[in-house]
This record gives sequence, structure tokens and C-alpha cells, in this order.
Amino acid sequence: MFNNEHPDRAFTFATLDGILVKAEVLIVGGGPVGLLLANLLGMEGVSCVLVEKRTAASPFSRAIGITPPSLAILRRLGLDQSLIAAGIRVEEAHVSNGRRTLGWVRFDSLPEPYRFILAIPQSETTRLLAASLTQFPHVDYRTSVELVGLTQDAGGVHVELRNHAARTEDELGAQFVVGCDGRCSTVRELGGFRYAHFHYRPQFVMADFDDQTGLGQQAHLFFTPRGSAESFPLPGGQRRWIVLADISPEQVGTSYVARRVLALTGFDLTGARQFNQLHFQPERLLCVQYYDRRVVLCGDAAHVMSPIGGQGMNTGFADAQLLARVLIRACRQGAPVEDLFREYEHHRRKAFRVAAARAARGMWLGTRTGCRMSIWRDWLIESVLLRPPVATRLPAYFAMLTIPQHAQAQP
Repeated sequence: MFNNEHPDRAFTFATLDGILVKAEVLIVGGGPVGLLLANLLGMEGVSCVLVEKRTAASPFSRAIGITPPSLAILRRLGLDQSLIAAGIRVEEAHVSNGRRTLGWVRFDSLPEPYRFILAIPQSETTRLLAASLTQFPHVDYRTSVELVGLTQDAGGVHVELRNHAARTEDELGAQFVVGCDGRCSTVRELGGFRYAHFHYRPQFVMADFDDQTGLGQQAHLFFTPRGSAESFPLPGGQRRWIVLADISPEQVGTSYVARRVLALTGFDLTGARQFNQLHFQPERLLCVQYYDRRVVLCGDAAHVMSPIGGQGMNTGFADAQLLARVLIRACRQGAPVEDLFREYEHHRRKAFRVAAARAARGMWLGTRTGCRMSIWRDWLIESVLLRPPVATRLPAYFAMLTIPQHAQAQP
């Protein structure tokens, strides 16, 4: 059964087992963006169903950075301090060419209360967001439930769900359906959303290790003639390493990251316990339109950028913040849906383009190899980027404080 019933509402609640259930909003995808959206809607009393086809979150976290604008959003839920207590405050980033220091980016110039980037595994962020949902009786969160069908008309959206745990086929009716189901979005596919998509040429491998480097809570960026490496502290005495791959995915073995880190940085990870390893090729995806009538996309379902720079999840959080305001106005005030979704798409598309361009520039800079390009890059970083006046703007730039947020659609 659903957690609660509100007889004063036009929407009634029932079980998911073969009975048509009505809710104001159905969210597909229980990752951090979908969970945040459900929390923001739950705070305002919007009846919400959140379905996630997985039974448990992946133990390996791709996203590990939460920026100050995202912490400000999470503060509305009272989660910012819980996340900060569970994470690592990265207050400075050290930039090197593998032989000498090129400079620093320090975040102590950022406005209070978040003068840092928070390093915390996405799995922990997801766990805290899921636990927060329990305080909202009109939000129902179901795992092991997959979207398999979707149709809509002027009055709402009808979806077909497959409950893998119960082995049942279920139906649900909602005023609105939101796809927060990531880069391989089923909502995007079933809704017939068109998009442009391509892969960048560089490939990377990342892994987490017990940290025996002595680098502490600093982020470290290594730009060398043979390739780049990035390193970030993690809770529990761990550290993430991301290296530019110089061989094909088929040739990458379990010890590849450690060997590559030693070659690029001089840090020997031999003997350090390795927890995982992931090979990835950055991509870019952007939907032609973020919405169609009563179905709307959010986060990676609508757009995907290079993960270099850690902006993807944070961009999705800002999507969820604005979309929550849009949906609250649509559900509570009966505001014109077309106008609201058009406003949401306009502002969040602009923010994505700014963030994606930054991610692409940062990736391009870090993937230049060879002595001549490295000499030029060293000069650019040391003499331009990390010197005033540019250097004074970099902390806010990396903290995503200069990405257009556009907090319109206030309920």
C-alpha cells in the first residue's frame, strides 16, 4: 500500500498490484536527481511515486563532488550538514606538471557557508536522500520497479510498470511523469524524445584506493607530456585516481591505474588496496526538447556532459530544484503547463550549455600530450590561469557559482 491517503485530493491511492493508481507526479529513476526531486516535491505536499528498477545502489560511485549551489539546495531538506559530516571538505587543489608545482586553486575566498567542494561518494548522497523520503507520507518510493510503457493525453499520463520483485505487471496514472533515469533513459526512449549524441575521443580509467600518498584533503591535478591524472580524497581514508588512458579498453588490466599513476605522478600505489576500476569514454547528449505535454526530462535523461570537472550531478540537482517549483505551480495553482515547462527548458538548457562547455574545455586542456603542447599548457596555467586577475575568479568558476541558476517558477 502507499504510505498515506489524502481523501481531500482528487487523486486516490491504492496498491500497485494490478490496480490503477493515481498520483500527481511519477518520477522514474531513483538516483540522486530523482531522489532530490521527490524530496523537494514531498516538502510541499505533492503526492509522488518514485520508481527505481534497481534493488540497491551501485557500490561504485561515479560522481563524488558536491558544489556549494547544490549544498544550498540540500540545506532546504536539512541534509547539508549530514553530507558534510560524512564527506571531505576539499579546500584547495594543487596543480602540477608532474615535476614541479604550477600553482594552487584555493576555495577560502568563496562565500560562506560553503567555502569548499564536498567530496563524498554518490552512493552516500543517494542513501541520505532516500532516508529523507521517509518523512514525507505522501511520497512512495519503490525499488525493483521498471517502466515498460507510457502513453499520455490531455488529462494525464498512463504508465505500465513491471515489478520484478513481485513478478507483476502494474499500471499507474499520474498528472505528470518525470524521467530522472539517466543517460540510458527509458522515459526518453518511450516518450520519443529526439536528441543529439556523440562521444569524445579521449578515454579514461578511474579507481579508488586506500590512500597512502600523504596528500591529505587536497585535490591534485597532474598535467604531464605523457597524459594527465587527477586525484581526489574520499571518506574512509580512500583516494580516487582518474588517468588518461593510453591503451585500448581491452588491454586495461586491474593494475593499470596504479601503473599509470606511477608513470605520470611518481606516486607508487603498490600495496594499496584497490576497491574498483572503471573505464569510460566521455560523451555529450542533449535532447532537442526537454518535455512533451505532461512528460518532462531531468538531469542526465535530458543532457549528458563530460564527467571531467564533476559538474553533471550538480547540474542535475539544479534541474530538479527548478522543475520542483514548476511542478508545484502546475499541481497547486493550475498554472499553464506548456509555459512552465518552456521556462524550465529554457533556463536549464542554458545552464547545461555553459557547464558542458566548461567540462569540454577542461578535458581538452588535460588531454594535450607531447612536449610542445605541455610547454604551452604549463605557461597558460602558470602565467595566465593561476595569476590575477583570472586566478581570483577560478574558485567560483570551479565551485559552479557562476553557472546560471535562474531560480524562477517560485511556488
